[in-house]
Amino acid sequence: MVWFLSVLLYVHILGAIFWFGSGLTLQIVFIPALGTMPYEAQHPWLQALSGNYSRLIGPVGGLTILFGILRGAFAGVFGLLNTPYGITFIVSFVLAIPVIIIGARFTGPTAQKLAAAGSRDEVLALAKQITRYGRIESAGMAVMLALMVAMHAGY
Repeated sequence: MVWFLSVLLYVHILGAIFWFGSGLTLQIVFIPALGTMPYEAQHPWLQALSGNYSRLIGPVGGLTILFGILRGAFAGVFGLLNTPYGITFIVSFVLAIPVIIIGARFTGPTAQKLAAAGSRDEVLALAKQITRYGRIESAGMAVMLALMVAMHAGY
């Protein structure tokens, strides 16, 4: 059982690193770089990025949450919901829901509009929207990360 829990934890952490890390990379590196590029460079770059990233990020986010829930279930967290560990688990799960909703309902559709934008001004306006959504997502993920660390530190 220990090896199974270890695999669940490993996949959960690997997914979280990709999900959170790629979001931060987009927010800190790629989106600001758009402002320095002419539209002729923005458009093909955004189409290539959108095609690859949108195909990966939804499943990775969903699987990250699924593996976290499975790990908690197999580790017996549902019998510990009235403990600090169990409460932290619940808060993490509840916080994951709006993070996924923001990504799926706002960030993803805005990214698709960004890839299809017809002018540099439209790209820059949509990039500002994505930055706003990304800040909210990143803040939620940062809190979830702090809660995960607290859970594994014995809280």
